[in-house]
Amino acid sequence: MFHSVQQSRTSHGVYKIGQIANPTLSDYKRKDRMPFSSTAGIFTVSGSIHVETLEMEVTLEVYEMNLGILHGYAGQPFKIALDLSMVKGDIELRLTGFDELWLDIDTKVFQAAEDGSGQFVEYRKAHLILEMPGIKCAPWLSPGSDL
Repeated sequence: MFHSVQQSRTSHGVYKIGQIANPTLSDYKRKDRMPFSSTAGIFTVSGSIHVETLEMEVTLEVYEMNLGILHGYAGQPFKIALDLSMVKGDIELRLTGFDELWLDIDTKVFQAAEDGSGQFVEYRKAHLILEMPGIKCAPWLSPGSDL
């Protein structure tokens, strides 16, 4: 799979960009991975999750600025602490009930005023990214059954 890029300068003001093979990263087209992509305000999260191991490869963008590829497991804490000039706070990906992948945003975002001043304002949101029907859990009791 090609995920990394190599940049070289061929002459003043002219650049060449090519892809570098990285065998440690998974192929998003594999059938054992579910791709996802979701946008909530200034945040875009995309990547894939392995349907059996719940291993995730996640790309996070803030204000359309790519912050890189992150790795983790949906069944374990997957939290990203942001300390950027325009955004401060935490973003967390969590799997609930083994079937829904959620994006939890708890940040302060710099909001500029027309006069050039500005301030940080809270931006909090819980956003459903993906439902994973392949691993839905069946309820222990059906509705209306007696204990």
